[in-house]
Amino acid sequence: MRRMSVTIALLTALALGATLVLGKPAMAGGVVIGVALSIFNLRLLDRQVARVHLPADADKAGKKRARNAIARAAGVRLGLVTALVVFSFIIGVDFSLGIVTGLAYCQLVFILNTFRVVTSANTEER
Repeated sequence: MRRMSVTIALLTALALGATLVLGKPAMAGGVVIGVALSIFNLRLLDRQVARVHLPADADKAGKKRARNAIARAAGVRLGLVTALVVFSFIIGVDFSLGIVTGLAYCQLVFILNTFRVVTSANTEER
């Protein structure tokens, strides 16, 4: 998680610099809010997954209930973030695009970090 946080911080600094150089301070504010929303979402997901305890002898229905609970919570969070982005268009297009940009590159960093962990685990098994 530390490597991902450092990468996100560096990308945020680059995005803020680029938006300010382009004269788009509203977009810079949106990027900060998008990054904050994404990190908050990842923290909530991490906390929720950590709370799931399945016994070794859990049946198929128990595993399905746990997956469904995580999926429902993720859907609610996604809906709230989507509603916030749609609502932010009232404030301004640049601001909304900044939020979407912050969300997008945080998710990209998360996916790349997850891919790195999974591929390194697969190479260690061989």
